[in-house]
Amino acid sequence: MAKKKSRKSVQQRRPVNTRSAAPAVAAAPEPAQPANLAEEYHYVITDLKRIGLLAAAMFALLVVLALVFG
Repeated sequence: MAKKKSRKSVQQRRPVNTRSAAPAVAAAPEPAQPANLAEEYHYVITDLKRIGLLAAAMFALLVVLALVFG
């Protein structure tokens, strides 16, 4: 079997910055426009309604099965 090498001596080197220029000043970001959540997430409401309907149907099925077999 081959001998495993030790990783203790392996170090990551950082690149040396040869430029000594002043950092550039970033422009201030424009204020974000408020999003209309009803337009952005209209599909979420329909999914939640569908999940609620399925949950109610499953619960009703459980009640019916409990009455029939219980």
